[in-house]
Amino acid sequence: MEPLSVFFILIPIGLAVGIFAAITGLGGGVLMVPILFYAVFLMFDPTTAYGIIDVFKYATTISSTVILFTAISATIAFSFQKRIDYLVGILSVPFTIAGSYLGKFTQSKIDEVYVLIFFAILLMLTAIRMLYKVINSRRKEKLEAVNENVISNDQKENELSKEEPTRFKLLLNKLTLEKDIEDRSGEKWSYKARLYLTPIAIVGGFVASMAGVGGGIVMVPVLHIFVGLPIHFSTATSVFIMIFTKSTTIISAYTTSIETTGIWWPYVAGLAIGIVAGAQIGARLARKIKADPLKIIFATVLVLVSIWTIIQWQLGI
Repeated sequence: MEPLSVFFILIPIGLAVGIFAAITGLGGGVLMVPILFYAVFLMFDPTTAYGIIDVFKYATTISSTVILFTAISATIAFSFQKRIDYLVGILSVPFTIAGSYLGKFTQSKIDEVYVLIFFAILLMLTAIRMLYKVINSRRKEKLEAVNENVISNDQKENELSKEEPTRFKLLLNKLTLEKDIEDRSGEKWSYKARLYLTPIAIVGGFVASMAGVGGGIVMVPVLHIFVGLPIHFSTATSVFIMIFTKSTTIISAYTTSIETTGIWWPYVAGLAIGIVAGAQIGARLARKIKADPLKIIFATVLVLVSIWTIIQWQLGI
């Protein structure tokens, strides 16, 4: 199929990917790479002359290039909504980039099979943890509604029995920012951002780079579970961080000829147009989705990515 025809086909695909990416805080590569690999390259535009490995690398490179447009578009939308924690994002960026380079280096030293298996298991465990948090929070709400008086009495006893905090605890408290924020829609958010845990972002960059996926798939759980951001702020801050990490990825792509050749600009343009519009729509939809359903959506995505990782392993790509 002619590049111009593929260009028009990719616009609605980009629109759908952009909506998905903004809602979940991912770059969209989770969907884009399989779509480019199966639907476009192997079905609409067969490129068997390049070989299956090369086709997959091209799909990954195009995806990485287009994800930058997703991140910029979604960041603009989330910025207007006042749901990006810029301090946490800026503190996380250098660790994410460092982890990404470390992951690339380690990837060349370890058998890829072990990397993929580890990544698939990690995603499954993270998904289970997020679902557990949803179930546990609902149980707590029911218990609080039934035993409100008992709980309040227990809290009073706990407050009376509290000991003087240690110096280490005082230091951690200083590195924990309590935030009360009102977003543009008027919704109020209260959370504690544990700034001292932002270095864990290096794990996000490391694991994502080792497995060859976007950092958002790991960064959203890191920001939510460890740093303490609400899930809505985690997804928004994740796409902000992605601007820096994907810029680094694209710059480093020009060091190898196959990755540079793999940036087929008609495909990039078609996806980018759809994704920019889709990210704006997705950001507005994310604002209306409650926390628990958003966590369930993200956990489901983690399971699907885990399955896709296993498929990659089976195909030998």
